[in-house]
Parts: sequence; C-alpha cells; structure tokens
Amino acid sequence: MISASSVAQVVEKFIAGSDLFLVDVTVSPFNDIEVVADKPAGLTVEDCADISRAVEAAFDRDKEDYALTVASPGLGEPLKVLPQYQKALGKEVEILLKSGAKLTATLTEATSEKIAMAYTKMEAVEGKKRKQPVAYAQELSYGEVKWVKQVVGRKC
Repeated sequence: MISASSVAQVVEKFIAGSDLFLVDVTVSPFNDIEVVADKPAGLTVEDCADISRAVEAAFDRDKEDYALTVASPGLGEPLKVLPQYQKALGKEVEILLKSGAKLTATLTEATSEKIAMAYTKMEAVEGKKRKQPVAYAQELSYGEVKWVKQVVGRKC
C-alpha cells in the first residue's frame, strides 16, 4: 500500500520552486489517493494534470493498483495550511473557536503562529438610543481555533 507521506514527498519535490502548494494528501485502505493542492491565483486543470503525471511517474500503477485524484480545495472547506490563510487575506472568513464561539470577520494577517482579523459588532453605545457598529481587531493563536473557512456567499 502507498503511504500518504510518500505521495506528499513526491508532490512536494515536484512543486518545489513553483507557486503551487500542497494542502493535503489522503490514501484510503483501497489505495484511492487524493492530492489537494492550490496556488495563489487558483489551481488550473493543467496544474492538476502535471501533479498527476508526477505521481504516476513515481508509482507503478500496475504494481500498486491505485486510483488517483488531484484537485483544488473545496469551497467552504476549512483552511489547513499557511499558504491558504495567506491566500484568504482581506477576505471574509468564518471562524469557529474551540470555546464554541463563532465569528465572521475579515482575515487581516496570517503567520505561522497566529491569525488576525477585523470585524464589527452592533453594541449599545453610551449616549445613543440605538446600537451602533463597533470595530474590533483580534488576534488568535491556531491553538484557539477549531477551524477557519472562507465565506463563499451570503444568503438573501
């Protein structure tokens, strides 16, 4: 059986020096391999085909008997690696904290240690009859976050 780490090594070697980045590799017990990759401008069909050819060159399909899928991350899927967070900078994200709280904010910074966001909340302000929008900026370590998903669209 092919291991996910051996496939990841092949893909990482192939994409080294390019703007492509590996998001995830999974291998089922039946040798169904799924490689998820991306790049700042978005993954193209040609990129998927190139990655597929690199994996196929490294593993003998007749000997290993595997199925291979190469794809971009799904819309609305949680962000997994730093380049995904960096690609989402300036965009609206939904964040579920390990405490159970959920935030919708604009992602303003992503480093290997933390993420930062900006959001507004309607709050009572002294001297005002109605609630007013109040701007907040917040930083979170990855340890505080259960998942972060890019907001794809709004409900009407």
